[in-house]
Amino acid sequence: MIDLTLWLLTTLVEGFVVYLFLIRGLFRRFLFLNFYLLFSATANIGRYAVLYYFGFTSPEYFHFYYFSEAPLKITLFISVCELSLRLVGDQLPRWRVALWGAGAFLAIALFSLSDASSWGYRVAARFFPELSQHILFACSLGIVLLWVWKLRNDSEDRFAARFVNVLGVYFSLFVLIYGAHRLVPHASGLGNLYPMLDAWLPLGCGFALVSHQ
Repeated sequence: MIDLTLWLLTTLVEGFVVYLFLIRGLFRRFLFLNFYLLFSATANIGRYAVLYYFGFTSPEYFHFYYFSEAPLKITLFISVCELSLRLVGDQLPRWRVALWGAGAFLAIALFSLSDASSWGYRVAARFFPELSQHILFACSLGIVLLWVWKLRNDSEDRFAARFVNVLGVYFSLFVLIYGAHRLVPHASGLGNLYPMLDAWLPLGCGFALVSHQ
């Protein structure tokens, strides 16, 4: 019940943060970050509907969850690339930053496909979870690089710099939770931290919007 309540509140906060982007005139400036929040809210509603009708252990919920997770994480990856353009686009050619992002995504997709190919006829079902996980690690590395760059350079886009801090917290917690889960795989309580982690991203972005001077 607590997880479902947090799930619902996260969905509402995501919609409200998009509204904050709109009233501050920043929706198009951070287009893909807003797409991610909107897509996340839509996916949450769809997952709840599938969960309600078919149950948590049903194959319908399993397939809907992972097939919606992959495009969601791809949108998050593009959001990180978008922040990269905002932060370093004035000092590096934008086409070069975009080319690095495209090359990184192609490498992630090929690596995920090679991992999933060992599952035979279930390669498609395995590919999407592998792709989502590898994208998260790639985003974590990208945010670390952006954060280091931000420390060494004074960015003119203060909003982008704040969103990098928000994503830095998000991905740091993801890596810590994932590492703890790998070390203690039978600790069921660790899985309950992921809904809290998902709630942080819209909350952090909302705080960055309303507290910016």
